[in-house]
Amino acid sequence: MQLNNIKSLLLKSLNKTWKADQILSSIIYKSIIGDFLEIKKIDITVYVISVKMRWNVILIKTNKPILNTELLSIENILVKNISSKLNNIWIIIKDIKLRFK
Repeated sequence: MQLNNIKSLLLKSLNKTWKADQILSSIIYKSIIGDFLEIKKIDITVYVISVKMRWNVILIKTNKPILNTELLSIENILVKNISSKLNNIWIIIKDIKLRFK
């Protein structure tokens, strides 16, 4: 399959609302986990409960308050990498903000 066909199939699947939310949340989740593992050398998959996106705000729910402060310390790197990964699938979101619970 050609790259253009794969991208067009991805865009068609993103048009369905519940699939779009799941795909975007998954991309953001993987980006956050990967960046934290690369920078801090700690696997946080067991501490991140959920990742949701509402317009340009990403809600990250964890069960460790200290993890929220650590994520906040690398917020700029996280936002930059999330933006670049979303741009790869043609989703452009301006002024992404992270919120922690």
